[in-house]
Amino acid sequence: MNRRTFIRNAAAGALAAGAASQFNLTRAAGDEAKGSGADKLRRIAVTTWSLHAFFPQTKDMGSKVQGEMLDLRKFPELIADRYHIHNLELCSAHFESTEPSYLRDLKESLQKAHARVINMPVDYPHDWDGKGLCDPDDKQWRWEITERKKWIDIGAELGSQSIRPNPGGTTKMTDMSRPIAAYKELGEYGKSKGVKVLIENHGNVAGKAENIVAIIKGAGPKWVGAAPDFGNFPEEGRYHGLELLFPYASNVCHARYETPGGAEMKGKLISFDFARCMKISQATGFKGVYSAEFAGIADPYEGTQKIIDALVKYL
Repeated sequence: MNRRTFIRNAAAGALAAGAASQFNLTRAAGDEAKGSGADKLRRIAVTTWSLHAFFPQTKDMGSKVQGEMLDLRKFPELIADRYHIHNLELCSAHFESTEPSYLRDLKESLQKAHARVINMPVDYPHDWDGKGLCDPDDKQWRWEITERKKWIDIGAELGSQSIRPNPGGTTKMTDMSRPIAAYKELGEYGKSKGVKVLIENHGNVAGKAENIVAIIKGAGPKWVGAAPDFGNFPEEGRYHGLELLFPYASNVCHARYETPGGAEMKGKLISFDFARCMKISQATGFKGVYSAEFAGIADPYEGTQKIIDALVKYL
């Protein structure tokens, strides 16, 4: 099961349930003595989605993966201890609560691990039914925008550099005025909080790189940008799509080897040229963080390590 299927089924329940943007990474000082590899680790993040099978909110009931269930507040220390990485992506689906006391606990766990939040992928059920930030109903559209603003507030509280909401809509849409207006408003609100708003190639309207570029240009590329994902485009359009998106990517991209393609790929496990994806990002001068996002069928902890090893190799 892929991320969008999980979110469609679980996000509603999960969502119901002024830190500085840069943390002191002194915990990594010991790693620096080991060589240049530590400098490369500063360009790498780990997303909670890599371990989604261990979060109760997104655990596939049919999954054979075995291991202890995770609490988001334990994630920063887990990643720091296991991978020596201090950059994180925190998916909205993995927040057990957005109450102030919960966010305070999460901030404390970030500070304890000397970690920082690079980005927060934000997902809502209507992202996948053709509506979301493209909803034609004005009242619902306003609600969708207001909900995403709440996550900008949460991102600012946790010191996140950005959030990534989905535009929703459908691949057949040609008029981008609705999502452009939504992202322009979100970008302006994000500017007031110091949080950039990103669009990932993540299906529906955002399944086409040309649509994403049009939204970014229309909304204003200073506070609305791209979060390219190596694995979300079909193979025939993957590399051209990444070439279009990376010039608009500032702080984060998603790096993967393999991903279940989802319904549009009939659940087939696809492989692609990781080295070529890295070259595309580097050719555009991307200086941000590569977030290791494992979504394959192997052990998630080992799969995440595999991506980290590949990133260290190519950085």
